[in-house]
Amino acid sequence: MGASVGNCVNYYAPKDVRIEEMNEIPKISIGEVLVKIEACAVCGTDVKSFVNGNPRIKPPQVMGHELCGTIVELGKGVANYKIGQRVTMATTIGCGDCYYCNKGKTNMCRSAEAMGFNYAGAMAPYAVIPAKAVKQNHLVDVGDLDATVASLSEPMSCAMNDINRVPEEELENVLILGLGPLGMLHAVCVREKGVKNIVCVEFPGKRSDMARDMGLTVVAPDEIDGKFKELSNGEGFDLVLITAPNNGVQSKAPMYARKGGYVSYFASLPVGDEMLSMNSRTIHYNELVLYGTSDSTVKHVQAAVALLRKNPDGFKPLITHVMPFSDFHKAMDEIKAGNAVKIVLVP
Repeated sequence: MGASVGNCVNYYAPKDVRIEEMNEIPKISIGEVLVKIEACAVCGTDVKSFVNGNPRIKPPQVMGHELCGTIVELGKGVANYKIGQRVTMATTIGCGDCYYCNKGKTNMCRSAEAMGFNYAGAMAPYAVIPAKAVKQNHLVDVGDLDATVASLSEPMSCAMNDINRVPEEELENVLILGLGPLGMLHAVCVREKGVKNIVCVEFPGKRSDMARDMGLTVVAPDEIDGKFKELSNGEGFDLVLITAPNNGVQSKAPMYARKGGYVSYFASLPVGDEMLSMNSRTIHYNELVLYGTSDSTVKHVQAAVALLRKNPDGFKPLITHVMPFSDFHKAMDEIKAGNAVKIVLVP
């Protein structure tokens, strides 16, 4: 073995994540790309995997998929990228040839694989990008974006998949139910896309205070029922974004939408609590559009990068912590304590 090239975050089992040394730079094969990692943000999936485990992960496995890095080596046959290119990635990789992949909906591929699950992730000094992802152009150029900001591209792409389902000309009032990291990210995304009236629902605390500091309107959960009409010109909201994994919140959400409005079921519910009790008359008579979104595709990552490059400073407040990979467990503690929005880990 050679000298260590740096630390990586290795998942073995729930509560068993180890900081270990990468003893040599990984070798790449035909069609693969080697990326030197500059930053990798912590995802909610990483937190859930650490706490509860994840059957999709094949341990031991390097965690992390919200990456930014520089291409340092190209495998034989790779012509669509170049050495020195700074990139992020659409990290869910479709098979490339099924019904969904052929329609560009690679996030819905039944055989989809992912970085940090099926392939070694990006909480390491280097990451090997599989040939299947390289062939399908899953690496997206970020130019000179700050690495910590660029690491937001992947979670942002999920928000772009969500928001872009609604015609922009219909978006004037948006309600966001829940201010976890993806709720905050949605709020900044819709603001950067020009929405003027954004109302967020969250319990009093650090996150609601931070949202107010960022100029967002925040209402407590026990107040929204009595205030939603006055906060939306008396009609209800054009778009209700559900980023809270709460059954009661999701069941009630359609009541906050205007006639002809949209309700996004972005947050999923745990198995065993996924059935909702809803007022079908509200949906029927108000002609509401209810939809779900999950994950993202290359085009959504490209849209996220474009929005980040337009105003990177608008997203920097979401990055509450930058820590080395070796502080992964400290990052988990900060998230558990409710002190963080997005934590970005660096080599």
